Formats: sequence, structure tokens, C-alpha cells
Amino acid sequence: MGPPSCPFCSFSNSNPYFLAQHVETLHPEDGEPSFVSRHFLEEEAGCKEATTVQGAPSQPYIECECGEAIVASDFEDHAQLHSAEAADSAADMAEIVGGPALPTQLRSTDREAGSIEPTVSISMAINSPGVHQFASSSNPRQPSQAVDHGSQHAAKDPLALLLASNASGKKRDVGKHRNAKRLGEAELGPYAHEDQMPAWLQRQLERGAKVTIVNQISHEGQLVRLERVANETTGVLSVLAQLCEQDHLLAKVYLCHPGVQHVFKMAKEGGFCGYRNIQMMISYVQAARSQGHELFPGRLPSVLDLQELIESAWDRGINTTGKVETGGIRGTRKYIGTPEAQTLLTSLSISCEASALNDTDHRPVHEQVYDYVEQYFIDSITTPATKVCKTSSAPIYFQHQGHSLTIVGLEIRKSGNRNLLVFDPSFKPSPGIQRLLGAKFRAAAPEKLLKAYRRGDRYLGKHSSFELLRLCDRRSFGAGWDDL
Repeated sequence: MGPPSCPFCSFSNSNPYFLAQHVETLHPEDGEPSFVSRHFLEEEAGCKEATTVQGAPSQPYIECECGEAIVASDFEDHAQLHSAEAADSAADMAEIVGGPALPTQLRSTDREAGSIEPTVSISMAINSPGVHQFASSSNPRQPSQAVDHGSQHAAKDPLALLLASNASGKKRDVGKHRNAKRLGEAELGPYAHEDQMPAWLQRQLERGAKVTIVNQISHEGQLVRLERVANETTGVLSVLAQLCEQDHLLAKVYLCHPGVQHVFKMAKEGGFCGYRNIQMMISYVQAARSQGHELFPGRLPSVLDLQELIESAWDRGINTTGKVETGGIRGTRKYIGTPEAQTLLTSLSISCEASALNDTDHRPVHEQVYDYVEQYFIDSITTPATKVCKTSSAPIYFQHQGHSLTIVGLEIRKSGNRNLLVFDPSFKPSPGIQRLLGAKFRAAAPEKLLKAYRRGDRYLGKHSSFELLRLCDRRSFGAGWDDL
């Protein structure tokens, strides 16, 4: 017996909450959804309902039980993806044929992210004696050496040093942008006019996701101490490569560098998808040791770190229009997008290129996206004859109204239809995918496990414009597919 279905259409979902939301939103009795609102009242004292004049959304947001605010037209897809996120039955039909499904664990210790040999935080670096005396460097990837007159523990985190040097630099007057206007909910989300996120969320972001220290046996037989962050998953692309190889309906598949981590949101954090996608881009920079990797020697920068980096870039005169349009993002839940991601990367001298695609009379925009992504991967492959082309290319930051994702591949079906393969920060890998990490396997129904990563005509066809941001330096000096 299948999951409960909607009495008015073909939608079905095993979660009663999502089914009820679907009926109330798309089939309301009086024409007005009962629990859809354009704004959300915070439970904490002093947080008032936002009002907006400019940039009001053309349709309301729905607050999902996962904590994210979803544009009404996207809610059905969002609910279906939650079902795929929890799916595990397909994995029961996957036979492990080589390699451990999970690494051999000798001992593990669970701690909070901030308690294990922490790197110097950005906020500490800005306020630390001596660090503020860093001279501003013309090349942010090569910060000047410290002149420490008060501390024997100068900051060693390059990003912290960079921000410290920028904090004392000359700031430009963003008020001179006469043509720039403050954006509203349509662009910045339901908290577009928020001055400060709730204190509980601020504390959660400061703590970060739980980190597990794992001692495991390496392939060389050595004892290796590893960190695992609860909302970061490594090795998913290797699983996707095997699933695509075993899906007989696929003719061609392109995949990016295997070191890209699937970074997803923490519980109830809401709409920080833009920051999570930037983290995924940075995970490539780290794994491939590409341009700018020396700025990220340890863990991925946190959401709050990324906010500081973007604000610092604006203060240095990089895309200062963004400061005017958002009113500032530090400590808020305002959505960010391609301009902010490009601003951050540019400020770190990481070359990138942004593209905007729109519907035309000659070609639908989603077909243009497929063409763009396919050509991007074709330009970097060395073994085009294989069904699954494993490249060393970076992932692509991918934005549409209300949400952003990270493109990690593209598949071409034997029918000629194409799908993007994405890491969506709103969803974590399913138990079935997690069970197959690090293993070689045979899946009886690979398409079921691939469903959560595919975005095709139905999803993309609802949008009339997209933005894509790609890194220009595709040289990989780190471990790649051949090292798996």
C-alpha cells in the first residue's frame, strides 16, 4: 500500500504534515490558504512582524516544519524531496560488493564544533591585540606578516588575518549609490527587514554542527584521526557515479570533482541556502587545492564567518551596491544570492564568472541552463568515450527565485532528456546514500536513490530566469577520482 494521497490530485506523501500543507495551500475551501502567511512572527520578545512595500513577493511563503520558508509554488516539490531525503527502501536492494559501507571506527568522541582545536575565529581576530595591525595587502591571498606588540598568540587563520587587515582599512561611502534601492521580500526572503536574527539561532550558528572525532584505519593500514561535521558529507559524488553507471536509462553523465562536500542546513536554521552553497564551493577549493585554497586550511568558514567576509568586501569597495540593496546582512536571516557569492570570492582573489539566463522566444531558459552546464563539463573532460565522465571541474553555484543549489553534474538520458545533478542544502543525504558511502555496490533500483539529486524540466520549468556562478580556475592539484 502506497503513501496517503491528495483527494483532489495525484500528490502523495507519507508525512501527514506535508499532505495537509498541500491540501490547504493548493485546494483551500474558501480560496484562501489557512496557514500561509507572508511574514513570520518570532517567538522571542522584541521581534516584530516585518512590513514591506517594495519587493513584496507575488506569492506567499509557506513555513515548512524543517524551518525553511518556501515559495508556495515550490512547496509541493519541497515536500516530495523530503520524502526522498528519508527514503531507505531502495538501499536495501543495494548489495555491497567491495569496501566498507562505513570506515572502521576504533574510537569516536562527540563534541560541539567550536570545542575541538578551534581555528582562530573571525570575531576573535578582529578584536585581538596585535592582529589589527596587519597592513592591507593588494593580494588578499598573501596577507602581510603580523607585527605583534601585545600577544604571543597571533592569529594563524589566513581568513581571520585578512578580515583584521580589512577592518582598519578605509571604507567607502555606500550612500553615493543613488540608483541602488533597498530590496524587499521577493529578493531577500520573509526576513528582508530584519535587524537581528533571534538569539537562539545566533547561538546555534556560533556553536556550529556537532563534530565527531573518528580514529580509523587507512588503506595503508595506518591509524588516522578524522573530523566529521554533522552537516557535511564527503563521498556522495562517488556514490552518485556508481548509481549513474548502473542506471540503464542514462546515456551520458558528467560529474564535478569528487571532493565536493554536500553541506546542508542544521535543524530549524531556515533559509541560509546561499551560505551553504558557498561552503560547497569552498569545499572544492580545499579538496582540489585550487586558487585560494591557502585561505581555508581547516574547517569550512561558518555562516557567520561568511557574513563577515561579505560585509568586509563591501567595506573595501567591492560591489557596494549590495550593501545598499540588502541594508546589510550581518547577524540577519536575509537571503543572499549570486552577487554576494561573487563579491566574497572576488574579495579573496578567487576568479569567478557569473551568468544570467532568461527565457527567450527561441529557447526556454531551462534548456539554456542544460546547454550551459553541458558545455562547461565538455570543456574539461579528457575521456569523452566513457558513459560517466568524471571531471576535476568545480561545482556551479545555481540561483533561482527563492532558493539556490550547487550543480555537481548533468545527466543525459537515452531519450535525449537532460537533468541537472545537484546538492541541495535544504536536504541531507538519505540513509540509503549514507549507507553506501565509501563502498562499491550494485543497486537494483539506482533511479530511486538518484531522485533526490535530479532537477529536470518539471522543477526548472517553473522559473523564467536563473543565475550561475562558476570558478575560472579549474586546475586541480589535490586528490581526485583516481585517488578514490
